[in-house]
Amino acid sequence: MTKEDLLGKELSNLYAISKQVNHYFNDSDISFLSEREQQLLMTYVAFSCSNEAETSEKLRALHVNPGNTIDSIVTEITENLHHIATEKGVTKRVRELGYMMSFNRLVAYHTANMENIGYLLED
Repeated sequence: MTKEDLLGKELSNLYAISKQVNHYFNDSDISFLSEREQQLLMTYVAFSCSNEAETSEKLRALHVNPGNTIDSIVTEITENLHHIATEKGVTKRVRELGYMMSFNRLVAYHTANMENIGYLLED
């Protein structure tokens, strides 16, 4: 495996993360969140959308086709977000807290992937 292969794998993963994030939040009801939290999520989704397009271009330049790459960690987190958002019998505040804690995990995972790409590009 070469450094370029590693970069292709990390970029494919980044593409999958962005694609899944965009797909999940596109149809997600976040009206139970505070205005501030909703704005934070919308800012993240806008970033993720632009990230998906940029990553797709970089993958093409490397002649890498991510295909239907899916990230299992993102799948698990978005399933958890959906469960929290639709769970009955919990207070609004507990729902907000649970949702935002899972959202923080998602952002941290996304950030770690971008940092890995940065390491590869710096070397």
